[in-house]
Amino acid sequence: MGYLKQLGERKWRIVYDVTPPNGRQRRQKTETLFPITKAEAKLILAKREETVALGKFVADDITVSTLFERFIQAKTVAQRAPKTLERYGTLYASYIGPRFGEMTLNTLKQHHLTDAYASWLLKGKSGRALSARTVRHIHDLLRTMLNYALRKGLVHANVAMLVAEDLPRATKPEPVALTEEHLKTLLASAWEPTDWARKHGVVSSQSWFAPAVWFAAYTGARRGETLALRWRDLDFEAKTATIRHSLTETKAGGVQFKEPKNGKHRTIVLPESLVVVLGKHRGEQQKDRAIFKEAYKDDDLVFATPNGSPVQPWTFTASFRYLVDRAKVPYIRLHDLRDTHASLLGKHGVPLEVVSKRLGHATIGITAERYLHVYTERDAEAAAVFERLAS
Repeated sequence: MGYLKQLGERKWRIVYDVTPPNGRQRRQKTETLFPITKAEAKLILAKREETVALGKFVADDITVSTLFERFIQAKTVAQRAPKTLERYGTLYASYIGPRFGEMTLNTLKQHHLTDAYASWLLKGKSGRALSARTVRHIHDLLRTMLNYALRKGLVHANVAMLVAEDLPRATKPEPVALTEEHLKTLLASAWEPTDWARKHGVVSSQSWFAPAVWFAAYTGARRGETLALRWRDLDFEAKTATIRHSLTETKAGGVQFKEPKNGKHRTIVLPESLVVVLGKHRGEQQKDRAIFKEAYKDDDLVFATPNGSPVQPWTFTASFRYLVDRAKVPYIRLHDLRDTHASLLGKHGVPLEVVSKRLGHATIGITAERYLHVYTERDAEAAAVFERLAS
């Protein structure tokens, strides 16, 4: 007699008896189904039991849903970034699970994937067409899952590898960057009190914010890299900062420190104006330490809350969004400060390899691909210069 057990929201495990084809003693088979309702889980269990009752053999093959559960467990053990795991879960729950979750790996064929991709591009999940970029993200997750299954001997081939030529072309969004004047306006506005601060008669409720914005703009550091910076990572005499860690959110709502995105540390030279800003900020932070005394949480963080605790990444993002609004500059995201940093350096002739190193890209090719439009402009200038020289 089979049974089902709830593992979480819209996640069920069914257990039932199967009869091996060689007539040996019955044994139990377990399947994990997600995302699915209790009624749907009961129906699937009934179908499995009916198959066994008719004397048919239920193949010793796991479902796509079970594969995803094992895949996520493996990635969790490997300490994959929480945001990556969350993204995997969203893509699976929204698209892969409802479409393929009940299918076994050996029944999943190439045409199932191409049909699904075509359907999603046309009408998505609820009538709204998906972008080619999202469909490729779904495909990349399926391909990675099936590669995991291939390594574990669960399948003989990865069918997702057979549809590469059928994938829609995805155009990457163009980098968004501020002009020099807009950047100056933004950086100046970062020091101005917010409406909340004015209402309560204080300079700022987030003394870390303006220096953090300056650091991100002047170095091209990512959000997590900025918030993970420690005072021991700064060399005021040499005017450098070494990016050693990145701060990321956890599923439980906390934060954790990890290696930078490509796993490599990098040292960035700081301009004099930023060194001055960081020096003043250090003095302000010392005042917080004196107020909190033993209660100050000393993690040596450059950008921390008044009691020394790490700043939540989402707080930085939300505060930056509000800054852009009150500075009245063209809309950009916090991450677009990296694009601004790179674009302005490129427009003023800084070599591509230098920009790549400052941004912490794994290869110079990544920088070239993302900022090709900037260097195309520089190339046009180079052509004009050579024409004057040769004429």
